[in-house]
Amino acid sequence: MDLKLYTPKVVILFIGIFMFSLSNSMVSITEPSTIESRIIPISINQKGEILCKTRFSKNEMGAYSPMEIQYGFCIITKDTIKEFITKTLHPIPESPYFKQKNYWDTLFKSKTNQQQLDEINKIVLKNKYSFSLTDLNTFKINKVFSIYELEKSKNTSLKNNKQKALLGAKSKEYFNDQKIQVLYDFGNIIILDNDNNIDQNELELGANFDYHNSSNITTDNNGNKISLGFDISQVTGILVINNVNPE
Repeated sequence: MDLKLYTPKVVILFIGIFMFSLSNSMVSITEPSTIESRIIPISINQKGEILCKTRFSKNEMGAYSPMEIQYGFCIITKDTIKEFITKTLHPIPESPYFKQKNYWDTLFKSKTNQQQLDEINKIVLKNKYSFSLTDLNTFKINKVFSIYELEKSKNTSLKNNKQKALLGAKSKEYFNDQKIQVLYDFGNIIILDNDNNIDQNELELGANFDYHNSSNITTDNNGNKISLGFDISQVTGILVINNVNPE
């Protein structure tokens, strides 16, 4: 477009429209919405209860700003996931948010030693539980299976037998690749990785979960509001084998 052909007023109008459109497009650009719900097992007791570290965060709108993060522990049994939130990071202006995040992320990912486990038993669990084993290599699998292979080996149905996750979430539909990564196998309790945050040559593993996203809502034919969930879902799931027959 040759602006020399137009009067100064018209040129100013074109520039104004262009700048307005550019500013609107920049405001509307966001990242995908994300949910991250992680569980790392650190000990198992004689009752078969599993003690785990936990980390939970979500970004409903895909905003670039930092989000609240919850760190803690949970105890997995055949019936429940009992949660203990011990630290919540709030992205308050001028707070050392990223320094604290690096510190707590390092604690979350690092191996738990016996002294740390003793402190967890005393301070977090109030000595109501007894955990002493810190080596879980016997139970570690870290292998990808097809949905069919896992259902057949465990005599269960992943459609009927829902995975559980933090904050009471449950698995919904499985991704198209129909693959699942088994992280740990404790016999009647399986810990699985569900992740659709993939590169071009990787698989979508596991399932979506029913975490609510208040910024991604639609309405069904009856006028009921339905959450469409998150674009990127990274969730550690707990599968309790309860002899649901596969279809």
